[in-house]
Amino acid sequence: MKKWQLYITLVSGLLFWRSGYSQVRFESGYFVTSEGVRIECQILNNDWKNNPKSFRFRKEEGGEVSVASIESTVEFGITSGATYHRKKVDIDRSTESLDRLVKSRNPEFTQETLFLKVLVEGKATLYQYDEENLLRFFYSVDQGSVSQLV
Repeated sequence: MKKWQLYITLVSGLLFWRSGYSQVRFESGYFVTSEGVRIECQILNNDWKNNPKSFRFRKEEGGEVSVASIESTVEFGITSGATYHRKKVDIDRSTESLDRLVKSRNPEFTQETLFLKVLVEGKATLYQYDEENLLRFFYSVDQGSVSQLV
């Protein structure tokens, strides 16, 4: 085997080994219950591609793992990662697939309660919702109502 082939094989093997070694783990974070109680805990960081509907947490290292749902949680966040807020929003779930387009050019909203990922927080807040083949952005100004960017 030539020297450059050996080098390429070695580098690609190390890259694949590293990507296969990654794991999900508990990280420090918090959540706020529907009653407004903030609980410091460790949250199982799944690095969600799709916005979650629930999450796993434990109150202490090695403690019992529990599940918090969207019904019981107002907000949760991982200290070194993302923050999610529960919001009741009007969302347009129409497809962008050309073979399934509808004739109406106006969005068709349905009201849903979702965990929205906070992208930018300030006077105006930008949120993201990602699910399978659906990506939507939402915003609010001065902590007002949340609307979808259309």
